[in-house]
Amino acid sequence: MAEQYSRRSFLSGVLTCGALSASAVYLLPGGHRPPPVELRLATGTDPTGARKLLLAMWNQANPDTPARLTDEIEGGSGDERTRLLTAARNGGADILNLDVVDIPEFAAQKLITPIRLADRNFLTSVKDLHQVANTPDSYWAAPLNTDVGMLFWRNPGTEAGRVNLSGVLRTAGEDSFVGQLSPNSSNYNEGFLVNILEHALSVESDLLSPTGEIRFELKPWQRALQPLQEAIEAGKVIRSSDENASLEEFVGKKPTFMRNWPVKYRELQLRKDPDLLAGKIQVRPLAYGVLGGQSLALARTCPHPGQATRFINFMTGTAAQKVLAGHGFAPTLAEAYNDANLRAVIPHLEALRGAVENARPRPMHPGYRAFAEVFVDHTARLLANESGLTSEFIAAMKAALA
Repeated sequence: MAEQYSRRSFLSGVLTCGALSASAVYLLPGGHRPPPVELRLATGTDPTGARKLLLAMWNQANPDTPARLTDEIEGGSGDERTRLLTAARNGGADILNLDVVDIPEFAAQKLITPIRLADRNFLTSVKDLHQVANTPDSYWAAPLNTDVGMLFWRNPGTEAGRVNLSGVLRTAGEDSFVGQLSPNSSNYNEGFLVNILEHALSVESDLLSPTGEIRFELKPWQRALQPLQEAIEAGKVIRSSDENASLEEFVGKKPTFMRNWPVKYRELQLRKDPDLLAGKIQVRPLAYGVLGGQSLALARTCPHPGQATRFINFMTGTAAQKVLAGHGFAPTLAEAYNDANLRAVIPHLEALRGAVENARPRPMHPGYRAFAEVFVDHTARLLANESGLTSEFIAAMKAALA
Protein backbone atom coordinates (compact mmCIF):
# COMPACT_ATOMS: atom_id res chain seq x y z
CA MET A 1 0.00 0.00 0.00
CA ALA A 2 1.42 3.40 -0.97
CA GLU A 3 2.00 5.84 1.86
CA GLN A 4 -0.76 8.46 1.91
CA TYR A 5 1.39 11.33 3.09
CA SER A 6 4.96 12.50 3.21
CA ARG A 7 6.57 10.86 6.24
CA ARG A 8 9.29 13.49 6.29
CA SER A 9 6.72 16.31 6.34
CA PHE A 10 4.81 14.59 9.12
CA LEU A 11 7.90 14.09 11.26
CA SER A 12 8.99 17.67 10.62
CA GLY A 13 5.65 18.87 11.94
CA VAL A 14 5.92 16.66 14.99
CA LEU A 15 9.46 17.82 15.65
CA THR A 16 8.48 21.48 15.39
CA CYS A 17 5.67 20.93 17.86
CA GLY A 18 8.01 19.03 20.18
CA ALA A 19 10.70 21.70 20.02
CA LEU A 20 8.20 24.36 21.00
CA SER A 21 6.97 22.23 23.88
CA ALA A 22 10.49 21.58 25.10
CA SER A 23 11.48 25.25 25.01
CA ALA A 24 8.27 26.55 26.56
CA VAL A 25 9.65 25.93 30.05
CA TYR A 26 11.61 29.17 29.74
CA LEU A 27 8.37 31.12 29.28
CA LEU A 28 6.63 29.84 32.40
CA PRO A 29 5.93 32.42 35.14
CA GLY A 30 8.97 32.67 37.36
CA GLY A 31 10.95 30.46 35.00
CA HIS A 32 14.62 31.01 34.29
CA ARG A 33 17.40 29.31 32.44
CA PRO A 34 19.07 26.70 34.62
CA PRO A 35 22.86 26.77 34.90
CA PRO A 36 24.52 24.97 31.97
CA VAL A 37 24.68 21.22 32.52
CA GLU A 38 25.26 18.21 30.31
CA LEU A 39 22.93 15.24 30.61
CA ARG A 40 24.41 11.79 30.00
CA LEU A 41 22.15 9.07 28.59
CA ALA A 42 23.21 5.42 28.71
CA THR A 43 21.30 3.26 26.25
CA GLY A 44 21.45 0.33 23.91
CA THR A 45 21.68 0.79 20.16
CA ASP A 46 18.75 2.00 18.07
CA PRO A 47 19.16 1.15 14.38
CA THR A 48 16.04 3.16 13.47
CA GLY A 49 17.70 6.48 14.36
CA ALA A 50 14.61 7.66 16.26
CA ARG A 51 16.35 8.27 19.59
CA LYS A 52 19.19 10.25 18.01
CA LEU A 53 16.63 12.34 16.17
CA LEU A 54 14.84 13.15 19.43
CA LEU A 55 18.17 13.86 21.10
CA ALA A 56 19.07 16.37 18.38
CA MET A 57 15.65 17.95 18.72
CA TRP A 58 16.12 18.38 22.47
CA ASN A 59 19.60 19.82 22.08
CA GLN A 60 18.45 22.37 19.53
CA ALA A 61 15.72 23.63 21.87
CA ASN A 62 17.83 23.37 25.05
CA PRO A 63 21.37 24.59 24.33
CA ASP A 64 22.01 25.19 28.04
CA THR A 65 21.08 21.60 28.92
CA PRO A 66 22.42 19.43 26.09
CA ALA A 67 22.13 15.67 26.27
CA ARG A 68 24.60 13.15 24.87
CA LEU A 69 24.93 9.40 24.68
CA THR A 70 27.62 8.00 26.96
CA ASP A 71 27.86 5.22 24.37
CA GLU A 72 25.49 2.93 22.52
CA ILE A 73 25.74 -0.52 24.04
CA GLU A 74 26.12 -3.23 21.41
CA GLY A 75 24.88 -6.76 21.99
CA GLY A 76 21.77 -8.26 23.50
CA SER A 77 19.77 -7.30 26.56
CA GLY A 78 22.23 -9.13 28.82
CA ASP A 79 25.07 -6.84 27.75
CA GLU A 80 22.87 -3.78 28.13
CA ARG A 81 21.86 -4.68 31.68
CA THR A 82 25.48 -5.30 32.73
CA ARG A 83 26.75 -2.03 31.28
CA LEU A 84 23.83 -0.04 32.69
CA LEU A 85 24.40 -1.52 36.14
CA THR A 86 28.00 -0.33 35.96
CA ALA A 87 26.99 3.15 34.81
CA ALA A 88 24.43 3.42 37.61
CA ARG A 89 26.88 2.29 40.29
CA ASN A 90 29.81 4.47 39.29
CA GLY A 91 27.89 7.61 38.38
CA GLY A 92 28.68 7.26 34.68
CA ALA A 93 25.22 8.32 33.51
CA ASP A 94 22.36 10.56 34.60
CA ILE A 95 19.61 8.76 32.70
CA LEU A 96 19.39 5.01 32.05
CA ASN A 97 17.38 3.45 29.23
CA LEU A 98 16.33 0.20 30.90
CA ASP A 99 14.62 -2.89 29.57
CA VAL A 100 11.30 -2.86 31.40
CA VAL A 101 12.06 -6.16 33.20
CA ASP A 102 15.18 -4.66 34.79
CA ILE A 103 13.36 -1.83 36.57
CA PRO A 104 12.66 -3.86 39.76
CA GLU A 105 16.31 -4.89 40.09
CA PHE A 106 17.60 -1.32 39.72
CA ALA A 107 14.95 -0.08 42.16
CA ALA A 108 15.75 -2.79 44.73
CA GLN A 109 19.44 -1.86 44.58
CA LYS A 110 18.51 1.82 45.01
CA LEU A 111 20.25 2.74 41.77
CA ILE A 112 17.33 4.80 40.44
CA THR A 113 15.11 7.52 41.87
CA PRO A 114 11.33 7.79 41.27
CA ILE A 115 10.18 10.61 39.03
CA ARG A 116 6.85 12.43 38.76
CA LEU A 117 4.91 12.28 35.50
CA ALA A 118 1.59 14.08 35.82
CA ASP A 119 -1.30 14.00 33.33
CA ARG A 120 0.09 11.24 31.13
CA ASN A 121 -2.38 9.02 29.28
CA PHE A 122 -0.23 5.90 29.27
CA LEU A 123 -1.84 2.65 28.19
CA THR A 124 -2.87 0.89 31.39
CA SER A 125 -0.79 -2.24 30.83
CA VAL A 126 2.31 -0.06 30.40
CA LYS A 127 1.52 2.28 33.27
CA ASP A 128 1.07 -0.57 35.75
CA LEU A 129 4.65 -1.79 35.21
CA HIS A 130 6.21 1.57 36.02
CA GLN A 131 4.25 3.21 38.83
CA VAL A 132 5.54 3.36 42.38
CA ALA A 133 3.07 1.43 44.52
CA ASN A 134 0.36 3.55 46.13
CA THR A 135 1.92 6.78 44.83
CA PRO A 136 -0.05 8.44 42.01
CA ASP A 137 2.02 10.15 39.29
CA SER A 138 5.24 8.64 40.70
CA TYR A 139 7.16 6.26 38.44
CA TRP A 140 10.32 4.20 38.83
CA ALA A 141 10.95 4.92 35.14
CA ALA A 142 9.14 6.69 32.30
CA PRO A 143 7.94 4.44 29.45
CA LEU A 144 9.89 5.41 26.31
CA ASN A 145 8.46 2.75 24.02
CA THR A 146 6.55 -0.43 24.63
CA ASP A 147 6.69 -3.66 22.65
CA VAL A 148 4.71 -6.83 22.07
CA GLY A 149 5.06 -9.82 19.77
CA MET A 150 2.91 -9.78 16.60
CA LEU A 151 2.24 -12.33 13.86
CA PHE A 152 3.32 -11.32 10.34
CA TRP A 153 1.05 -13.27 7.97
CA ARG A 154 1.76 -13.66 4.27
CA ASN A 155 -1.41 -14.07 2.16
CA PRO A 156 -3.65 -14.17 5.24
CA GLY A 157 -7.12 -15.60 5.46
CA THR A 158 -10.22 -13.45 5.83
CA GLU A 159 -10.72 -14.08 9.54
CA ALA A 160 -9.90 -11.15 11.81
CA GLY A 161 -9.02 -10.80 15.47
CA ARG A 162 -6.31 -12.22 17.66
CA VAL A 163 -4.28 -15.20 16.46
CA ASN A 164 -3.64 -18.32 18.52
CA LEU A 165 -0.11 -19.61 17.94
CA SER A 166 -0.96 -23.24 18.67
CA GLY A 167 -3.67 -23.04 16.00
CA VAL A 168 -1.22 -21.50 13.54
CA LEU A 169 1.22 -24.36 14.11
CA ARG A 170 -1.49 -26.97 13.57
CA THR A 171 -2.33 -25.59 10.13
CA ALA A 172 1.22 -24.67 9.13
CA GLY A 173 3.07 -26.50 6.38
CA GLU A 174 6.74 -27.39 6.17
CA ASP A 175 9.07 -24.46 6.96
CA SER A 176 6.09 -22.11 7.11
CA PHE A 177 6.64 -20.50 10.55
CA VAL A 178 9.71 -18.55 11.67
CA GLY A 179 10.36 -17.30 15.18
CA GLN A 180 13.14 -16.55 17.64
CA LEU A 181 13.44 -20.10 18.91
CA SER A 182 17.16 -20.87 18.79
CA PRO A 183 19.15 -18.95 21.44
CA ASN A 184 22.83 -18.59 20.61
CA SER A 185 24.24 -16.82 23.68
CA SER A 186 23.13 -15.56 27.07
CA ASN A 187 22.97 -12.01 25.69
CA TYR A 188 20.37 -12.92 23.08
CA ASN A 189 18.15 -15.20 25.13
CA GLU A 190 15.39 -12.72 25.88
CA GLY A 191 13.72 -13.08 22.49
CA PHE A 192 13.75 -16.86 22.90
CA LEU A 193 12.19 -16.62 26.36
CA VAL A 194 9.40 -14.32 25.16
CA ASN A 195 8.68 -16.58 22.17
CA ILE A 196 8.41 -19.62 24.45
CA LEU A 197 6.05 -17.78 26.81
CA GLU A 198 3.84 -16.72 23.90
CA HIS A 199 3.58 -20.28 22.61
CA ALA A 200 2.83 -21.58 26.11
CA LEU A 201 0.13 -18.95 26.69
CA SER A 202 -1.59 -19.92 23.45
CA VAL A 203 -2.36 -23.30 25.09
CA GLU A 204 -2.52 -22.51 28.81
CA SER A 205 -3.39 -18.84 29.21
CA ASP A 206 -2.98 -18.81 33.00
CA LEU A 207 0.68 -19.88 33.07
CA LEU A 208 1.53 -16.17 33.27
CA SER A 209 -0.98 -13.93 35.03
CA PRO A 210 -2.02 -10.40 33.90
CA THR A 211 0.36 -9.09 36.58
CA GLY A 212 3.29 -11.35 35.66
CA GLU A 213 3.03 -14.17 38.21
CA ILE A 214 4.23 -17.59 37.04
CA ARG A 215 2.09 -20.69 37.62
CA PHE A 216 4.31 -23.23 39.35
CA GLU A 217 2.71 -26.48 38.14
CA LEU A 218 4.56 -28.94 35.92
CA LYS A 219 1.82 -30.64 33.87
CA PRO A 220 0.33 -27.40 32.44
CA TRP A 221 3.82 -26.37 31.26
CA GLN A 222 4.34 -29.77 29.64
CA ARG A 223 0.96 -29.54 27.87
CA ALA A 224 1.55 -25.94 26.82
CA LEU A 225 4.80 -26.61 24.97
CA GLN A 226 3.75 -29.85 23.31
CA PRO A 227 2.32 -28.21 20.13
CA LEU A 228 5.58 -26.32 19.60
CA GLN A 229 7.63 -29.48 20.14
CA GLU A 230 5.49 -31.38 17.63
CA ALA A 231 5.66 -28.59 15.05
CA ILE A 232 9.46 -28.49 15.29
CA GLU A 233 9.68 -32.28 14.91
CA ALA A 234 7.37 -32.08 11.88
CA GLY A 235 9.66 -29.56 10.19
CA LYS A 236 7.12 -26.75 10.26
CA VAL A 237 9.29 -24.26 12.21
CA ILE A 238 12.33 -22.29 11.11
CA ARG A 239 14.22 -21.59 14.34
CA SER A 240 16.16 -18.33 14.13
CA SER A 241 18.52 -16.83 16.70
CA ASP A 242 17.07 -13.32 16.92
CA GLU A 243 14.63 -10.84 15.42
CA ASN A 244 16.93 -9.75 12.60
CA ALA A 245 17.63 -13.33 11.56
CA SER A 246 13.89 -14.04 11.57
CA LEU A 247 13.28 -11.12 9.21
CA GLU A 248 15.95 -12.36 6.80
CA GLU A 249 14.33 -15.80 6.75
CA PHE A 250 10.89 -14.25 6.20
CA VAL A 251 12.14 -12.18 3.26
CA GLY A 252 14.40 -14.84 1.77
CA LYS A 253 12.48 -18.11 2.17
CA LYS A 254 9.00 -16.50 2.20
CA PRO A 255 7.38 -18.63 4.91
CA THR A 256 3.72 -17.91 5.61
CA PHE A 257 4.15 -16.82 9.24
CA MET A 258 6.68 -14.86 11.27
CA ARG A 259 6.53 -13.96 14.93
CA ASN A 260 8.39 -10.67 15.46
CA TRP A 261 8.29 -7.20 17.03
CA PRO A 262 6.23 -4.41 15.39
CA VAL A 263 9.33 -2.40 14.40
CA LYS A 264 10.07 -5.03 11.73
CA TYR A 265 7.07 -3.81 9.73
CA ARG A 266 8.83 -0.47 9.23
CA GLU A 267 11.94 -2.32 8.10
CA LEU A 268 9.91 -4.16 5.47
CA GLN A 269 8.55 -0.77 4.31
CA LEU A 270 12.05 0.67 4.01
CA ARG A 271 13.18 -2.39 2.04
CA LYS A 272 10.21 -1.85 -0.30
CA ASP A 273 9.36 -5.51 0.16
CA PRO A 274 7.22 -6.46 -2.86
CA ASP A 275 4.79 -8.59 -0.87
CA LEU A 276 4.26 -5.80 1.63
CA LEU A 277 3.75 -3.19 -1.09
CA ALA A 278 1.25 -5.50 -2.78
CA GLY A 279 -0.76 -5.79 0.44
CA LYS A 280 0.05 -9.48 0.84
CA ILE A 281 1.50 -9.16 4.36
CA GLN A 282 -0.67 -8.32 7.34
CA VAL A 283 0.27 -7.93 11.00
CA ARG A 284 -2.08 -9.57 13.50
CA PRO A 285 -2.13 -9.51 17.31
CA LEU A 286 -1.47 -12.72 19.20
CA ALA A 287 -4.10 -14.13 21.53
CA TYR A 288 -1.62 -13.50 24.35
CA GLY A 289 1.51 -11.52 23.62
CA VAL A 290 4.25 -10.76 26.12
CA LEU A 291 4.96 -7.14 26.98
CA GLY A 292 8.39 -5.63 26.33
CA GLY A 293 9.77 -2.13 26.00
CA GLN A 294 12.38 0.37 27.16
CA SER A 295 12.06 2.99 29.87
CA LEU A 296 14.03 6.04 30.97
CA ALA A 297 15.08 6.01 34.62
CA LEU A 298 16.75 8.73 36.68
CA ALA A 299 20.05 7.54 38.16
CA ARG A 300 20.26 8.04 41.92
CA THR A 301 23.68 9.68 41.52
CA CYS A 302 22.43 12.26 39.00
CA PRO A 303 23.63 15.70 40.25
CA HIS A 304 20.92 17.64 38.41
CA PRO A 305 17.65 15.67 38.70
CA GLY A 306 15.43 18.62 37.74
CA GLN A 307 16.97 19.05 34.30
CA ALA A 308 17.15 15.28 33.79
CA THR A 309 13.46 14.91 34.66
CA ARG A 310 12.60 17.63 32.17
CA PHE A 311 14.49 15.72 29.48
CA ILE A 312 12.71 12.48 30.39
CA ASN A 313 9.34 14.25 30.23
CA PHE A 314 10.17 15.49 26.75
CA MET A 315 11.38 12.11 25.48
CA THR A 316 8.21 10.39 26.68
CA GLY A 317 5.74 13.13 25.68
CA THR A 318 3.17 13.03 22.91
CA ALA A 319 5.32 14.58 20.16
CA ALA A 320 8.22 12.23 20.88
CA GLN A 321 5.89 9.23 20.99
CA LYS A 322 4.65 10.04 17.49
CA VAL A 323 8.21 10.24 16.21
CA LEU A 324 9.00 6.85 17.75
CA ALA A 325 5.82 5.37 16.26
CA GLY A 326 6.75 6.77 12.85
CA HIS A 327 10.02 4.85 13.09
CA GLY A 328 8.23 1.59 13.91
CA PHE A 329 8.17 1.50 17.72
CA ALA A 330 5.01 0.75 19.68
CA PRO A 331 4.09 4.00 21.49
CA THR A 332 3.09 4.14 25.14
CA LEU A 333 0.57 7.00 24.99
CA ALA A 334 -3.01 6.62 23.75
CA GLU A 335 -2.74 9.87 21.75
CA ALA A 336 -0.21 8.37 19.34
CA TYR A 337 -2.57 5.54 18.42
CA ASN A 338 -5.29 8.06 17.51
CA ASP A 339 -3.11 10.04 15.08
CA ALA A 340 -4.54 9.96 11.55
CA ASN A 341 -1.15 10.31 9.86
CA LEU A 342 0.28 7.37 11.77
CA ARG A 343 -2.78 5.26 10.99
CA ALA A 344 -2.24 5.97 7.30
CA VAL A 345 1.24 4.46 7.27
CA ILE A 346 0.71 1.78 9.96
CA PRO A 347 -2.47 -0.09 8.99
CA HIS A 348 -2.26 -2.35 12.05
CA LEU A 349 -1.88 0.51 14.56
CA GLU A 350 -5.22 -0.14 16.29
CA ALA A 351 -4.48 -3.87 16.42
CA LEU A 352 -1.10 -3.04 17.96
CA ARG A 353 -2.77 -1.00 20.68
CA GLY A 354 -5.08 -3.89 21.48
CA ALA A 355 -2.12 -6.28 21.59
CA VAL A 356 -0.27 -4.04 24.06
CA GLU A 357 -3.33 -3.63 26.25
CA ASN A 358 -3.96 -7.40 26.28
CA ALA A 359 -0.32 -8.46 26.73
CA ARG A 360 1.07 -10.24 29.78
CA PRO A 361 4.18 -8.85 31.51
CA ARG A 362 7.13 -11.04 32.34
CA PRO A 363 7.79 -11.44 36.10
CA MET A 364 8.53 -7.94 37.41
CA HIS A 365 10.93 -9.11 40.10
CA PRO A 366 14.52 -8.24 41.13
CA GLY A 367 15.43 -11.86 40.42
CA TYR A 368 14.10 -11.80 36.88
CA ARG A 369 17.47 -12.37 35.18
CA ALA A 370 18.11 -15.46 37.33
CA PHE A 371 14.63 -16.69 36.41
CA ALA A 372 15.33 -16.08 32.72
CA GLU A 373 18.54 -18.11 32.88
CA VAL A 374 16.89 -21.22 34.32
CA PHE A 375 13.78 -20.84 32.13
CA VAL A 376 15.85 -20.68 28.94
CA ASP A 377 18.10 -23.53 30.02
CA HIS A 378 15.25 -25.97 30.66
CA THR A 379 13.04 -25.03 27.68
CA ALA A 380 15.97 -24.96 25.23
CA ARG A 381 16.91 -28.51 26.23
CA LEU A 382 13.26 -29.49 25.81
CA LEU A 383 13.08 -28.18 22.23
CA ALA A 384 16.41 -29.84 21.42
CA ASN A 385 15.01 -33.19 22.65
CA GLU A 386 17.78 -33.40 25.22
CA SER A 387 15.45 -33.66 28.22
CA GLY A 388 11.83 -33.11 29.15
CA LEU A 389 10.48 -30.65 31.66
CA THR A 390 10.66 -32.07 35.20
CA SER A 391 9.94 -30.88 38.72
CA GLU A 392 13.44 -29.41 38.69
CA PHE A 393 12.16 -26.79 36.19
CA ILE A 394 9.45 -25.67 38.61
CA ALA A 395 11.81 -25.66 41.60
CA ALA A 396 14.43 -23.61 39.73
CA MET A 397 11.87 -20.97 38.69
CA LYS A 398 10.56 -20.76 42.26
CA ALA A 399 14.05 -20.33 43.67
CA ALA A 400 14.90 -17.55 41.22
CA LEU A 401 11.76 -15.61 42.09
CA ALA A 402 11.80 -16.34 45.83
